[in-house]
Amino acid sequence: MIFYYYTSMGSVPTSSYKIDGKKAEDITIRFLQQHYNILGVKKVGMENNVWVVRAAVSAFGEDTKEVSINAKTGKIISWH
Repeated sequence: MIFYYYTSMGSVPTSSYKIDGKKAEDITIRFLQQHYNILGVKKVGMENNVWVVRAAVSAFGEDTKEVSINAKTGKIISWH
């Protein structure tokens, strides 16, 4: 069975990616936990073969952090 992930560019078979949305969410949480208290994941989406995960965090007040993860390698590309 092949699942498809729908993007603004159309459908893409998820089997072509090593990292799925759940794994991207897990990577984001583990990474951000090193610096913040995680309040929850707000959004997980795909943009140009990159998972973009937005999470609500708290250190000294609530903030939203965005982590970009390569969908094929699982490596964090950037965060802010």
